[in-house]
Amino acid sequence: MFAARHFVVLAVVGSALALSTRYPRDANGALVVRDSSPSDADLLSSCPGGPGSSDLKGADRCTLINIVNNPNARTFEVLGDPQLKHVPPCLQEFCGGATDPITVELGGSTEVSQTTSVNIDVGFEAEGLSIGGGASEEDSKSTTVSKTISYSIPPGRQAVYVAGTAQKSETGNVQVNYGSRQFGHFIWFTGATVTRLTPISSDVVFDVHESDCGTDPRNINQ
Repeated sequence: MFAARHFVVLAVVGSALALSTRYPRDANGALVVRDSSPSDADLLSSCPGGPGSSDLKGADRCTLINIVNNPNARTFEVLGDPQLKHVPPCLQEFCGGATDPITVELGGSTEVSQTTSVNIDVGFEAEGLSIGGGASEEDSKSTTVSKTISYSIPPGRQAVYVAGTAQKSETGNVQVNYGSRQFGHFIWFTGATVTRLTPISSDVVFDVHESDCGTDPRNINQ
């Protein structure tokens, strides 16, 4: 009987300790749990860089938590202008049916920045949100990619130079900290998840994208 009671006491204490480490406590020592309001959209709106919420004061900080590291992604950006944009008028007809290739300079530079997306509709663009934690604490939030080449384009074709930058992908919830109680608490957690891509400046691949004249040369998916 004593052993059984001892087990129950330890189980209750263990559960309390697990709960206390999962949720922070407010100024009165009460556990902060997720209520039905405010909404995730309001919480994220109140983060630094957000549009603000009519129901909440601006948050002191927002932090990515419960982070899951996804496989790296790769995003592609066009460098510079499509081929022939700055070619003299006498060569503009090249794209319309000339019989010989022409050599042009492709490329340029572009800035690749960290991007943020939310798995629900929050009513605003999440890109401007300032959310700490994870890769944002370790890596640069943006990088400049630059390169040019000479390239021979066949008749009836157009081309752009494309850079594919590897991105560290992380998904998690957001912890929102306030300087004063909001709906009774200093700290709130979103149920919605945020996915953040952070560029890896050391991992960039380059390629030429050709397309038929008369199509959008910047549409690299065609």
